[in-house]
Amino acid sequence: MKVGTYIAALVQPLVARVLAVLGLSVVSIVGTDQLLQALRDQLQDSFSGLPVDMLNLFLLAGGGLAMGMILGAIATRFLLWQIQRSTQILGRNNA
Repeated sequence: MKVGTYIAALVQPLVARVLAVLGLSVVSIVGTDQLLQALRDQLQDSFSGLPVDMLNLFLLAGGGLAMGMILGAIATRFLLWQIQRSTQILGRNNA
């Protein structure tokens, strides 16, 4: 094993920890949180324009639960994607 490869293998996790401590993950999570909040606000604005009877029928049919499941799945997918991308950027996972 070459000396440069050995030093890079030692320094890479240290650099990753320093970047994580400095808030790399916090910035990306806050950005995703704002994106999902904007999506929720847009959905609420869209549903507020519906007639009351149509909105009641939608909610009785389980539309609110379905929307919660869809938004939860989107949030989970974003979170998993961010974790994967941040580990690739930090050099922990080169896949």
